[in-house]
Amino acid sequence: MTTEPSGRGLAAQVASPVGSRRVEETLRHMTAVFGLLFTLQTVPLLVTGWPEAGSPLGLAIVVAMGGVVLTAALAVVLHQWTKPVFIAGALTYLVALAAWPASVVGPWPPEQMPWLLAAAGVPCGLMVVATRGALPVVYLVVTAAAVGLLRTLPSGGSLTPVGAARDGAVVLLLGLALLFVVAVIRRAARNVDDAQGTALGSYANAQIDEAIESERVRTDALVHDSVLTTFLSAAAAGTPEGRSLAARMAQNAMTVLSRATVASHVGPKVAVEGLLDQVKRDAAGVGDRFEFRMQRVRDHFLPDAVADAVVSATVQAMTNSVKHAGGPEVPRTVVVEGVEGGGVRVAIADRGRGFDLSAVASERLGLRVSIMERMRRVGGEVALTTAPGEGTEFVLSWPAASHPGVEVAERGEAVPA
Repeated sequence: MTTEPSGRGLAAQVASPVGSRRVEETLRHMTAVFGLLFTLQTVPLLVTGWPEAGSPLGLAIVVAMGGVVLTAALAVVLHQWTKPVFIAGALTYLVALAAWPASVVGPWPPEQMPWLLAAAGVPCGLMVVATRGALPVVYLVVTAAAVGLLRTLPSGGSLTPVGAARDGAVVLLLGLALLFVVAVIRRAARNVDDAQGTALGSYANAQIDEAIESERVRTDALVHDSVLTTFLSAAAAGTPEGRSLAARMAQNAMTVLSRATVASHVGPKVAVEGLLDQVKRDAAGVGDRFEFRMQRVRDHFLPDAVADAVVSATVQAMTNSVKHAGGPEVPRTVVVEGVEGGGVRVAIADRGRGFDLSAVASERLGLRVSIMERMRRVGGEVALTTAPGEGTEFVLSWPAASHPGVEVAERGEAVPA
């Protein structure tokens, strides 16, 4: 029987439920947009206070903070290095606060908030979204204390301790409120992940239980048609001819049962030479993006169910490549190769974007069910090689390395090796 108990853990093999992944992506986008808008609101304060903050060091601080906001937005758009860019931007703000007193050439008007202090919400948001645990809390406390301290200095307006503490408290409370909202959203996303994982696990179990039951019924039929008939014949055999017939029937029954361990469906009816034509027909909408090749396929045959699974999995892998790897300029190949012992290997490769397997959403059944589980059900296996920017290659193999090999008889019928 080819349905393996390990298939019940399929839901855990491809991580990244939709909840947390999409929530984190949305939080990063919102933080980038918030940073741009909030920074623009501080421009009038910057223009008003330029006589006091227009020193070379003050200009360097302006450039640095502008670079922080633009770099964070660019990282979000490109989906690259978002976390380290956010953290670096937040730390850059602390350096800017430390340099602020030296950048101001004269006393700051007490009624006016310095533009750098007014922008404290931007780095706080970056740190809250990029980190978890105690680190964002520590950062908020340090930033609020620094803002309050600077407000007591001439470069910050020379406020009274009460006024300075009020401004620092506003920064801290806003940061903590943001931290609370983000924590609640993340907790809700985790709950969605758990519910989704449970549902997908139940679905996988139901599919496997159905396959097991189908295999049990098929095996019961084999036992009834072959084994029991052999036992009855042996019991009734009273002559040498009868005993010889019973022996031949027993040998035939053993052969039939042994074939059932090779794959769920035995008896190849499809020549591997015709497999590629079927793939081209089923993938008519995307097949023009691929180069097709065949190697060593003569005298190789597959069971109907195996051929169907290989074709369906191949078409799904091709469709995924066209959808996600890039445009027509991306080189793509499909190579069908006969392997020793009568099996087949199909390699679907592209030189496109590639992807992080751990980032594939668990609700995406194309990879999990249409490709991996489909091959596993007929005794095959799937090897996947991919990385962001490195392209993707699916290798579909039948039979799997963990299953007995098959060899091809003269009439193209699969028999146990």
